[in-house]
Amino acid sequence: MDSVRMEMQHQRYRLRNLEEETLSYGEFKTYCFCLAIALWFYAPALLMESIVGSENVWLGPNSSLLVKPSSRFVQSIEVKELDYSKPGLMLYGFYENPSLSSVVNWSESRVFPLSHDMYKGWRYFFNKGTLFNITYKVEPQGSEVQLVVEEGTRLMPHSSLDKIPLHDTARSRNLIQGSGMITLEISTSSYYYVTVANLKRKDVEVELTIDVRAVVFDTKQSSYNCTFGNGECIFKLSAMSLVGSSIVVTSPGLSQGVSIEDEWNISISYEHRWVAYIIATGLVFCFILVATQCCGGEGDPTDDDSPRKPLLADKDGNAPFTNDDASLDGNDEEAGKESRCVCTICYDAPRDCFFLPCGHCVSCFRCGTKIKKAAGRCPICRRRMMKVKRNHKA
Repeated sequence: MDSVRMEMQHQRYRLRNLEEETLSYGEFKTYCFCLAIALWFYAPALLMESIVGSENVWLGPNSSLLVKPSSRFVQSIEVKELDYSKPGLMLYGFYENPSLSSVVNWSESRVFPLSHDMYKGWRYFFNKGTLFNITYKVEPQGSEVQLVVEEGTRLMPHSSLDKIPLHDTARSRNLIQGSGMITLEISTSSYYYVTVANLKRKDVEVELTIDVRAVVFDTKQSSYNCTFGNGECIFKLSAMSLVGSSIVVTSPGLSQGVSIEDEWNISISYEHRWVAYIIATGLVFCFILVATQCCGGEGDPTDDDSPRKPLLADKDGNAPFTNDDASLDGNDEEAGKESRCVCTICYDAPRDCFFLPCGHCVSCFRCGTKIKKAAGRCPICRRRMMKVKRNHKA
């Protein structure tokens, strides 16, 4: 009897917390669904922005810049010249990626004084395969300066010139004096910054001659070209292209009447392909919804099928239905009277149901239904409950 009473008390405590646990689980489901809706709107937008975000680009003389976005996400490319005061820029559109097969030779000379702890720098854009020679002359005799070729758009400020970083961005660093020549071959299409720094206390004069054998894109097979007549050009990409659509922006060379100090600043922006955006949002939403459902399913409070040792031996499924009065100890008259009349779970309503197939009658119909949903087993014999049937004779 003691073991039966302990089992009844356990079921009673479990059912008292069942409604609170179910409510908490429902709130968790609601929270996950709201999170999925929020990510449905923001995640694809951030994804599209990372793929086709707008950017500002600098170009110097004799530059040839390739822009190759994904035609699956981009419908058109718009290029604007931010400072529309220097003509000469050209935009070429391709429905197949162009090749780096053209070569342009050009050179420039610079003569400048350099005081103590001062430096001068110039930036360029070189494509892969470009070869350039730097011929130098430092005066007076015996003076020396540092010549650094670093990958990047500009030289970052430093507390001391001798702490100019090398790391992965520096392609060449030389301490030069007298006269000589440095040769460097470009292995990555990128921006490069050439810096001359005077680390000594003596003022010097430096003469540089830069001879460049630049590799540029072949624009003869372009399907579209624009001269920035109104300061902007728009190229529509083909969604059916198997290779990929792209554009090439070129700047004029020194032989076309521009100075080595000239530069162009352009803004490149993209128009999204909305069909791809809708597909991306749908995929992200489905993924998040499935993930939240899978995570939430593990905490379902109604999924409790842990096996327990039966308190009493299983009864035959064909045995006649019996009342559980026989399973209670008759010595405890008060307890026996209570167990015969009142539900042992809520101690409020009368016992008006029995469980199939075991036939035990220990609870009211409401508590019996909750036991079936929560545990699914009879609290007396631990047999799986197939049905809770109301006893109209109770």
